[in-house]
Amino acid sequence: MGMTESTGTGDSKEILTIHDVARELGVSASTVSRAISGKGRIGEETRQRVLQYINANSFHPNAAARSLAQSRTYNLAIIMPEVRDLVDMPFFHTCMHGAEEVAQANDYDLLVVTTDGTNLHPLERMVGNRKVDGMILTRTYENDVFVEYLKDAGVPFVTVGRCYDPKVLQVDHDNAGACKELTMLLISRGMEKIAYLGGGMDQMVNIDRYAGFRQGYEAYRKQPDKRWIYTDLATKNQISRAVDELLHLGVDCMLCQDDFICNEVVQELNNLKVSIPGGMRVASCHYSRLLDNYPVTITSLKFDIMDIGRKAVQVLLDQLNGKHPRPLTMLDYEISLKESTKN
Repeated sequence: MGMTESTGTGDSKEILTIHDVARELGVSASTVSRAISGKGRIGEETRQRVLQYINANSFHPNAAARSLAQSRTYNLAIIMPEVRDLVDMPFFHTCMHGAEEVAQANDYDLLVVTTDGTNLHPLERMVGNRKVDGMILTRTYENDVFVEYLKDAGVPFVTVGRCYDPKVLQVDHDNAGACKELTMLLISRGMEKIAYLGGGMDQMVNIDRYAGFRQGYEAYRKQPDKRWIYTDLATKNQISRAVDELLHLGVDCMLCQDDFICNEVVQELNNLKVSIPGGMRVASCHYSRLLDNYPVTITSLKFDIMDIGRKAVQVLLDQLNGKHPRPLTMLDYEISLKESTKN
């Protein structure tokens, strides 16, 4: 949402964004958005202070702020995380290609925006300058500032991944169900001591996969040993230490939250001369081509990443065209049972 300074002649002299107003008044951008839209929780005193500032400076909401649907830009934005390690990129690149395919088929252009998951400024610029008709968030967080901002700003958007608000349009794979089924399959094949190696638990996909792992044990009325569980693994050194410690604990299998962690686990086992599956069995909750680099094939969960990108854009376009897509579109998965978990 943005505001245009009126010159009295109908010409636009300056564009003032929510970010600019927030900085001047010492409040958050979402507070300014709530004051203008009249939606969301905000103190009456703060609301009046924002509105008085806008009126005093002869600023008023621009066309984008009044209604994105009134004037189409035929641009969509896909919000990608800043990925510091290239091995994290296949999911997001593949998702983007799927999204671009459907966008172009509907005469839309796709703008790619990268952000760290907390910096709202890129989104505020696009909304304030009326750059896009809607947005796709490709990563969701437990406390998601992007979801809250876009809700407050009244911008059409869809998330790739789950979020806690059931009213938000979401397209996701059944990560919890997939990891539950994979864990149950491993237990049924005699692997009762399954270690779990995961990353940051602020991301919804990681929360869901870990929940599925726990549910798989619960289905057998069992509980994994706390010593077998590692979360918030962020570096190669942390993963290597976890592998070493789990080997000493004598676990049957190492279940990795994603392809990046699995790749590091397999490399560390190779460095230690531990054979797979003879010395240790390994599985991944997400497959990518990264796991094709080894002589032994890796048991993993396969998700259609192109399809989730396509579906996300279609759901967003349905919303923009006045349709009422269901809040959650859940996509299926496949368990690929390979050599790495053979008995």
